[in-house]
Amino acid sequence: MTLEDLQHIFQKQIAEGTEKLYFMLVDGDAMPVIERHPAEDLAGLLPMLDNFQYTGHNVMPRFQK
Repeated sequence: MTLEDLQHIFQKQIAEGTEKLYFMLVDGDAMPVIERHPAEDLAGLLPMLDNFQYTGHNVMPRFQK
């Protein structure tokens, strides 16, 4: 995943002026976790999402391992 990918994925939240981006992480059979991350540090999400694949939006972006 690249920085450009994240800019596209979080485009709506960024355009709304959201200070903390919100998204869901799904790791196997574990309960999904909703995370928040500072919008101004989009590049900081790259290592966090390194082992996850973007699976789309429902209410929020979802990433699955």
